[in-house]
Amino acid sequence: MSRNTNTLMAFVLGAAVGGITALLLAPDKGEVTRRRLRDGSGRGLRRGRDAVSHAASSLEEDAREKGQAVSDAVHQRVNAAGEAVAAARGAYRREMDKP
Repeated sequence: MSRNTNTLMAFVLGAAVGGITALLLAPDKGEVTRRRLRDGSGRGLRRGRDAVSHAASSLEEDAREKGQAVSDAVHQRVNAAGEAVAAARGAYRREMDKP
C-alpha cells in the first residue's frame, strides 16, 4: 500500500476508535449508547461498501482501458511486422528476378 493509503487508514481507524470511546464514556444510558453504536456502525458499513464498490468500478474501467490500449499497440506492431516481412519478401523477389 502507498504511504497516503496507510495514513488515510490510520486516520479512519483513529476516528472510529475515538468515536466509540466517546460514546462509551458518554453519560447516556447503556441502551441509548448501544443504539447509537449500532446505527453508526450500520452507516459506516454502508459508506464503506459504497466506497469499495466505487473503487472496484473505477479499477475495472481503468483495467479495461489499459487492456484496450495494449491490444491496440500489439495490433499496430503485428501490422508493422507484417508490412516489414512483405517489403523484405518483395525485395528478395526483385533480387532473385534480376538476370
